[in-house]
Amino acid sequence: MSKDVTICFRTSAEIRNSLQKVADAERQTMSAVIDNMLYQYLSVKKVLQNIEKERRQYIRRPVSLPALVMDKNDEENKALQTGKVLDISLGGLLISIPRGYKLDVAEDSETNECDIIFTLPEALQPITMKCKTQRKFESEKDVQIGAEFVDSDFHSYQTLQKHLM
Repeated sequence: MSKDVTICFRTSAEIRNSLQKVADAERQTMSAVIDNMLYQYLSVKKVLQNIEKERRQYIRRPVSLPALVMDKNDEENKALQTGKVLDISLGGLLISIPRGYKLDVAEDSETNECDIIFTLPEALQPITMKCKTQRKFESEKDVQIGAEFVDSDFHSYQTLQKHLM
C-alpha cells in the first residue's frame, strides 16, 4: 500500500459541515469521504477521455475501503494482512496491499484463493468475500491485485449487491 500523503486545503464552513454530514451518514471519516469523492471524480475523467474501454461483465465502482486479506494457500501463515479495496463490482474487486506481503498470484493456477474482509459504508457488519486472484500489478510501494469472487455466502453477496445498485 502506498504511503498516505496529507493534503490541506481551505474551504467554507458550509462545505465542511456538508462533508461531515456525509461522513456521519456513511460511518466514515471525513478524509475517507473526500478520498472517495476525489477517486470517483478522477475515474470519471478517465472514462470521459475514453482512455480504456471496459471489458468486464460487471461495472466496477471506485471505493476506498480498509480491508483484511487472508491467503488461503499459505498453510504456515494464516495471519490477516491489511489492505485497501480500490474498486468493486458484483464479480470482483481490486485491492492494494503492502509490497512485503506474500500473496500467491499465478495466473495459470486454479488454487489462488484468499478471503477479503471489508465493511461497506451502509453495512452494519463486515462482509467476507472468497476470492480467486487473477492479476497482480506491482509498484515500488504496493501491490494491486485483481480478484474474482468465488463461492461467497449469500448474505455477503446480497449486502454487496444492495450497495452497488
